[in-house]
Amino acid sequence: MGFCASLLLNALRVKLKENDLTYNELSLKVNVPISTLKRHFHSNSIGIDKLMEYATVLNTNLEELSQIARDIHNKEEGTRTEVLDEIFYNHPYLYDFFYEVHVKGRDVQEVANENHLNEQSVYIYLRALEIVGLVELKSDGSPCFLTPPYYTFFEGSKLDTLFTEKLRLEVLSQSKRPVVGMSRVCLTQEQIDQVSEMVYEKIQHFHFQNKESKESEDIRKNILLNVTEGNYIHLSDGLINIESGLLKELYETINSDEVL
Repeated sequence: MGFCASLLLNALRVKLKENDLTYNELSLKVNVPISTLKRHFHSNSIGIDKLMEYATVLNTNLEELSQIARDIHNKEEGTRTEVLDEIFYNHPYLYDFFYEVHVKGRDVQEVANENHLNEQSVYIYLRALEIVGLVELKSDGSPCFLTPPYYTFFEGSKLDTLFTEKLRLEVLSQSKRPVVGMSRVCLTQEQIDQVSEMVYEKIQHFHFQNKESKESEDIRKNILLNVTEGNYIHLSDGLINIESGLLKELYETINSDEVL
């Protein structure tokens, strides 16, 4: 059921709380082992028939669950981005893996071979991205990405600061003469913000205009009030083999605000 299932399961957990029921009490009502029930409540692969069975016991329906899901999504999207930024800041290699296989669109096995990742680590990388809601793994283990091929940092987050610093170092490492270089210019902070916004919007307009062209890779640029070659910005020192303990840490982080 994909991303929609994830949202509906969030809504189902809300209804469980509203009905003042525990997982154990619900398992008795539906005659399902508590371990199976918990797995259903946190698995995007739950079938619509099973979801609706739980919904009926919780005195709700698909229409109400959908509305609750939309409300939760809209309310928590900002918080979710902050949590993801924190995860990527603590595990920058996870962001770089996501960047390679989704933003750059590279084959997972190609990335694994290039970075000497073992089979277990590749699974952990993909499973980690599934836990944080960016990927759904198909039955054959291949990823189905649930987001557009880019990631927007939460403004002011530690990850945003890290990326900005990496970008600054990349740009300043180039020997290019600045395209714009002016001194002792009289500008208020409000005017600086206006100029920054105009430049940003114009650049974004050109980017989306050009990114589907055959020459898109050749004309990629990095900009920091300067223009240099568009080398990819990696946040880690390289992809590494990782242990399965990461999955438990991510699961606890993602679900730390849920009280059920």
